[in-house]
Order: sequence, then C-alpha cells, then structure tokens
Amino acid sequence: MALIDRIKFEGNPSEIVWKYPSDEISTAGQLVVDENLEAIFFKEGKALDTFGPGTHTLKTGNIPILEALVNLPFGGKTPFTAEVYYVNKSIFAMKWGTNTPIPLEDPKYKIVLNIRAFGDYKFRIKDSRSFLLNVVKGGNRTTNESIDEFLKPNIVRGIGDFISEVILNNNTSVVEINKYRDESSTAGRVKLAPEFEKYGIDLTEFNVASVNFDQNDPNYQRIQKIITDKFEIDMLGDKYQQKKMFDIGQAAAENEGQGGGAMGAGMGMGMGMNMAQMMGNMMNQGGQNQAGGATPNANDPAARIAKLKGLLDQGLISAEEFEAKKKEILSSL
Repeated sequence: MALIDRIKFEGNPSEIVWKYPSDEISTAGQLVVDENLEAIFFKEGKALDTFGPGTHTLKTGNIPILEALVNLPFGGKTPFTAEVYYVNKSIFAMKWGTNTPIPLEDPKYKIVLNIRAFGDYKFRIKDSRSFLLNVVKGGNRTTNESIDEFLKPNIVRGIGDFISEVILNNNTSVVEINKYRDESSTAGRVKLAPEFEKYGIDLTEFNVASVNFDQNDPNYQRIQKIITDKFEIDMLGDKYQQKKMFDIGQAAAENEGQGGGAMGAGMGMGMGMNMAQMMGNMMNQGGQNQAGGATPNANDPAARIAKLKGLLDQGLISAEEFEAKKKEILSSL
C-alpha cells in the first residue's frame, strides 16, 4: 500500500468521530484539520499527539509522543503506522427515552408506579482524548448511533433519582411531575453532567419532554381516586359526607341482589336518603339549641365522634372519611 502524504477529513460533517481509512503514514506528509475538528494519533491502543484546526506537516518535532514511541529517524519520508481519528467538536442533539417502565415510589401516597420518560439532550466533545479512550474504545464505536447507544443508559439510570428529587422538593405526587418539566430538566442536567464529563463530554442541554403512566395500572387508578376524592372534599365541605351516603344508597338501589326488583331499589334509595339526612343533622348539631330538640350533649365533640365511629363500624363511611371529619371536629375546639 502506498504511503499517505496527505491526511484529510473525508467523513460526513454530522459525524461525531471519523477514522481515517489507512494507517500507512509518511513523515513529511501533511495533516489537514478543519474548523470544529480535532485529530488524534493512536498507536497500540494509546492516544498520542493531538492536532487542532490547521495544516500540519508530519515531521519530527511536530509529533513528539509518536516519534518517541516508534523511534522515527530525522529527515526524509519515513513510513510509520498509526491510526488517525477526527473528533467533531460541534454541538450534537439527540433524543432519549426509556425502553421499559421504571418503578418509582410516590413519596406522597407511598404507592409504587411504573413510569416512562422521554426528552432530548445536547452535548459536545470537550476532551477528545478521554472521549476516544472511554467511548470509542479502539474503533468499536465510530457511528453516531453506537455513541448514542452508549450514552443513553447513563441517562436512564439517573431518571429515578432526579425525578424523585423534584417531587420531594415540591411536596407533590409522581402523577403531577409534568407540571415541573423545567425543574426536572434542570435537575437532570445537574445529575447527569458529571457522568458525561467522565467520558470527556460536556452535556450542554438536557430536557424532559414528558413523563407517562400506564392508565390501566391499578396503582395509578388508586392515586387518581385519592386525588378526586380530595378535590370533592375541598369543594363540597360538609356536603361531601351527604353525597357519599347518597351514593351508597344509589349503589344499593342498583344492586338487584339486595331485596330484588323495585323493593330492593326502594330500600336502597331510602337508606341513602336516610343516611344523608342523618349525616346532615349530625353536622348541623352545633347550631341547634335546646328548644330545637337537640339533646343536651349535642355539641359534645366526643358524642359527635362516637356517631361517626358508628357509621364507620357499619361500613357506611371509609376510614379516610372518618379521620377527616374527626380532625375537623377536633380542630373546632
């Protein structure tokens, strides 16, 4: 094979790294390095001399590390073998995403959800020598796709950590994380930048586009129900308990197995109406006076809580509803 007298980048400008196809090089030849590129000589797996933009004559003195390694004689065109890699130092944009769901415990509800996240990132090669030694590894990864495949697992490994951090800082639930995309993006870059730097890469930008959930996941549905119930409590106040009792009666009325037919429906609706009235009366006892027929201890918090406990024992209200109303009664003391 003829000696190469002129080495020049002939790859695609969009390539992150490109290896010159021949390793038969001649001293006194020329190495051409375009803007935004850097050329590095490799021999026996070692990164040697580095050249920035410009035209460089490969003579003794210009390649001191390589010269010392191969003991090049002075003067003339001396053949030697070495690999030349061009590294593109422009900014590159890539997309990232989770191939499989990531389990993450919701710190607010203590329920584990499977999440999937997607976004994009931008980077540039900061240290060509470190990048070639740690990522390209002797020419095994020279395409953009192979380099991207190497970097993405680093992102996926950090997703759970920085999303959990954002959730805790905002005292919110996992299902509300998309409200904090900007904050998640910043936290992600802070978390991942040191990992990228180990490979000689500067992570210039990191964005979280979305965090998705499986709508059919029972745990996701549990959290949605909790959020919906809380919203109703906040909006309806004391009337929420009456609504729940009415819903219980309506459900009983629709259950044909209880009493059968119209009779069962009538009993169910009657029970719902009666329970709703009972709850309404109990909640309003504080405003009744003796002349209105209230018992002497109608305003006694203990008595009101005891009535609530009775409803709880009968399964007519949930434990969460009992605790919420009990807290309300106690807070009025």
